[in-house]
Amino acid sequence: MRCLLDKVTARLAVQGLLQLGEGQALADEELLALDLALRASRPPHHLFIVPPTASVLHQFAEQPRFSPIIQLFLAHVEVLRPAHYFKRWARRLRELGFTREDAAVLALSTFGTDSGSTFLGIEVVATYDQAMTNNWMMQRDKIQKRLSAMQRHLLAPYCHARLPQVLRPEQAVIK
Repeated sequence: MRCLLDKVTARLAVQGLLQLGEGQALADEELLALDLALRASRPPHHLFIVPPTASVLHQFAEQPRFSPIIQLFLAHVEVLRPAHYFKRWARRLRELGFTREDAAVLALSTFGTDSGSTFLGIEVVATYDQAMTNNWMMQRDKIQKRLSAMQRHLLAPYCHARLPQVLRPEQAVIK
């Protein structure tokens, strides 16, 4: 299974690692995000972050205080890369009321791949963004219809793209 952490969930997981490293207690959301990150980063699972999160983490990794923890986190995640049709799908999601950032995360989860282009899409988006989750759940059927209409004109593997589950970290079932 492939799991994508949105920027907030990734930040909370890294904060959790930093708190643990400093011997401090973790907030509930940090604990849940870190727990998911740890479970989803072990084979046969794969853990991903979005490119903007990777950029921010690489900047923070230049600071000696944060470098070891961020390098540890980055060693267990991959950056999900936009594949063909990512921009078109993001535009269609924005037409359904998603913010530019939320549409990018969701489009990446459907039309995203790794650096070797070995797969298309992921199964779970882990997020604490309640507005995005609510919009996704309320419009899931409409979103699926739009994707299906778009897929009729696409070649493989893009015609086989699937929508992910959009869940809070504690809802993601990863064994």
